[in-house]
Amino acid sequence: MKSEYVHQDDIFLVGKRILLTTSLQENHLLIKNFWKQFNAKLKSVHMPLAQPWIKYGIMLREDTKLYYFCGVPSLNCYPLDFELLHIPRGAFLHFTHHGSMDQLPETITTIWKQELPASPYQPLTSTICYYEVYEEGFMFQSPTSTIQLYIPIQEEVTPFSYLPAKTLLASQPRNSNANTWFGMDFNMNLYKGCCHGCVYCDSRSKCYQVADFDIVKGKQNALAILEMELRKKRKKGTIGIGAMSDTYNPFEKTQCLTKGALALIERYGYGVGIDTKSTLILRDIDILKRIAKQYPSIFKITITCAQDSLSKQIEPFAPVSSKRFETVKALREAGLFTGILLMPILPFINDTEENILTIVQKAHEAHANFIFVYGGFGLSLRDNQRDYYYHWLDQHYPGLRFTYEEHYHKCYSCNSPHSRHLYKLFVKECRKYGILYRMSDIIRAYKSAIPNEQLQLKL
Repeated sequence: MKSEYVHQDDIFLVGKRILLTTSLQENHLLIKNFWKQFNAKLKSVHMPLAQPWIKYGIMLREDTKLYYFCGVPSLNCYPLDFELLHIPRGAFLHFTHHGSMDQLPETITTIWKQELPASPYQPLTSTICYYEVYEEGFMFQSPTSTIQLYIPIQEEVTPFSYLPAKTLLASQPRNSNANTWFGMDFNMNLYKGCCHGCVYCDSRSKCYQVADFDIVKGKQNALAILEMELRKKRKKGTIGIGAMSDTYNPFEKTQCLTKGALALIERYGYGVGIDTKSTLILRDIDILKRIAKQYPSIFKITITCAQDSLSKQIEPFAPVSSKRFETVKALREAGLFTGILLMPILPFINDTEENILTIVQKAHEAHANFIFVYGGFGLSLRDNQRDYYYHWLDQHYPGLRFTYEEHYHKCYSCNSPHSRHLYKLFVKECRKYGILYRMSDIIRAYKSAIPNEQLQLKL
């Protein structure tokens, strides 16, 4: 029997489960009958299926008990008695069963008793024992049908890897609004992917086409490409770094792509705009000071929660909020134009007066130049990003997903019901402390930090 090592992305399903026994044959009969009940349930609620047609069967082990789950790709609305199931991204051994469903127990026995022991891979000890995929056209009793089987296995350990790259710098279009995203003249990402694990991250959306988003990879020959591009530019400008991938991810400690890029930016007389959640930016504070003296530069630290306990929950692998406030203070004490990205705000979770007021207060104590809120107090949700976020809600805030579905349906922008009130409160507090909050004012302030005559000499 042929097998194939594959790497699958996150899969989110909705469906129902039944409790099984210790008998393989008895379980097979239970599963067959359960599929009939599940399909009848789908028809009775007129639940639309994703295209192309596809269904999943998952064998689960929880607390020494065995369950079988029938599911379909998750949709925004589904019956209240359905549950959401997450198949985590990872490595799987893929087999294909040929024949009717009645012959499936024999195939599964062969895989577990013969194929797996003979393979170089070890099954992963997890809730999911294996899962089946039933594709369009499958007929339960047809001898020509096929069922795809996936068994989670321990991943092959691979070193930090690099992706091929031809270019790095993307120029801001000449006719673009000068106030878009802090007035950057160029943008670049030295890494692809992010391992902060933030539950709300928009970069998980399919439109960005970043497979295995949680795996960080570097851009091959990034520094050589960057130097070539900087030398060719006729005009200087401020280079934005880290919009799609935090440039101070943990791998930067050893790979030093950001450190090397900053040295080139200094050498060729450009400015820099950095978005990060990491305290690692403080490693480069000396070179950042030199860059900021030669060309307008700005530093943005994302902080969404005033309390460490909540930031640890929604941004599990990033430094907690208190460490980020300390980073803002250290950058400001170094004379760098630094502020806070207060985004996103999660409706019904951190959209409270207390959270907003405390963040502004702590920003003031850290001497932040600005706090910026993008598009009101809320977050964006689309396709598999929404699936990921809803699964997290089910785990940490049971029932809240239904509130989201009722309020936002399939909307991309999901603003807090209190967004207007919170924004007025936010503006009032920023004015009270003299903290900038309008994009145009922020851009004007940091770009005027260097006299025009000095900039003209560099141009």
